[in-house]
Amino acid sequence: MAQGAGSLLIVDDQPDNLRLLASILSKQGYKIRKALNGATALESAQIQPPDLILLDVKMPQMDGYEVCSALKSMPQTCDIPVIFLSAMDSTADKVKAFTVGGADYITKPFEGEEVLARVRQQLTLQFQKQQLQQEIQERKQAQAETQLLLTTIEAVSEALDFEAALSAMLCSVRQAIAWDYSEAWTPTPDGTAFYLNQTCYNPKDLQLQHFVEVSQSHTFASNVGLPGRVWASQQPEWIVDVSQMNVSVFLRRQDVIAAGLKAAFAVPIVLDGQVLAVIVFFKRRQNEFDAKLVQLVSAIALQLGGFMQRKQAEENLRQANQELQRLANLDGLTQIANRRYFDEVLQQEWKRLVQEQAPLSIILCDIDFFKLYNDHYGHQAGDDCLKQVAQAIDDSVRYSEGLVARYGGEEFAVILPNKTTEGALHIATQIQVTLANLKILHARSEVSSLVTLSIGVATLILKPESSPLNLIAVADRALYTAKAEGRNRYCSYKQPCLSSLIGNTLDSMEKPDTVFT
Repeated sequence: MAQGAGSLLIVDDQPDNLRLLASILSKQGYKIRKALNGATALESAQIQPPDLILLDVKMPQMDGYEVCSALKSMPQTCDIPVIFLSAMDSTADKVKAFTVGGADYITKPFEGEEVLARVRQQLTLQFQKQQLQQEIQERKQAQAETQLLLTTIEAVSEALDFEAALSAMLCSVRQAIAWDYSEAWTPTPDGTAFYLNQTCYNPKDLQLQHFVEVSQSHTFASNVGLPGRVWASQQPEWIVDVSQMNVSVFLRRQDVIAAGLKAAFAVPIVLDGQVLAVIVFFKRRQNEFDAKLVQLVSAIALQLGGFMQRKQAEENLRQANQELQRLANLDGLTQIANRRYFDEVLQQEWKRLVQEQAPLSIILCDIDFFKLYNDHYGHQAGDDCLKQVAQAIDDSVRYSEGLVARYGGEEFAVILPNKTTEGALHIATQIQVTLANLKILHARSEVSSLVTLSIGVATLILKPESSPLNLIAVADRALYTAKAEGRNRYCSYKQPCLSSLIGNTLDSMEKPDTVFT
């Protein structure tokens, strides 16, 4: 402590000694208070603790040792250094002085320079001690703040989405800073106001329960109420005592008072210039502005904004990868699955259905006389025709949990897991009906005035020794038979080939080596 900055209490039952010491010390700029007895000294020290006490030993009623013992027993005075002054010069007296808590011992008669030197030394030591204690306290506080920041960041990082991250942050911060209630306000879907999204408080607190219920009926537009002001300014705001605010400034003033809340502060969570949320904390007593607390919570809010930025980047990347995967699996012209994806799904379904020994059906479709269609109408019309046929097949299979793919130029394929022959034939019929309803003209067709399909159907109850190639081979043979029998029809093993004209039944296919049902 710098010279002249200390407050001293001199205790001596001799007025002359008091005047002398006061004169010596006051000339050096010290603020002097005096007491003629122990009781007065104790009362004065408790009311306004001095930086240092100079204490006489021999006094009536209560000697210096008793006064020092009493000072050291009280929390508000126990750390005040005491310098004893006494004419007693024995070792026993000095030992007793240090035993009861004295910091130094000056014998009478004293020299002014010695007193000043010892006072300066004790005040310097006291100042250094206080500095050290303050540094320790600040270090502990910094460690606590760092731990809170790390804990919150960890909780936020483990959250699956913004709502979960916001909830983790809201509760962990409220509990760490020992405030009574916290809430989060987020934009309404149309972005015109903020509504109460989440709260954190002791669920047994009925007053706060009611406060939440009342607050849920509120929304705040920009610059209206505490959430609205923080939304508009994108800056924290602190209120020492809400009850002292005008209702026009704090719209929920009466509700806050009814809940027993007083201090409040709000911090925005901002991402790319947009406020994602406003978090508000309340306390049940007045609280002067705490810059460190606001800075800490703002740092956590910044982390939450960063979390959202990472989540958005992750989501954008996921969607991009998903879109790339989708595009990689699609035929560019018809926008149905391509041949590569057809082969991949067929392998997957094959492995799955082999374990279940369940049926798997394949439908192969070929547009009749498509080359003649292209030659007559042109390639652009041909592309349009392919798109319409693909859509017709897809529409017919949509509710059957199957996959439609473009298998080759004008050829299409359908995978139908768990579909028997009867089910597959029903879908084949539906495909022909859907296509016929489109009435796509085909002036060069040799079987119809409209675009038609030849269809081959094959079904196999899967067993470990079977192969997807067997199934495709038989479906291809069925398709070949449909073409050979006159086109515009479907064929399947163990079933007669049927044209698209109802009742027109053809002979059954030649029985293949592999048994199908």
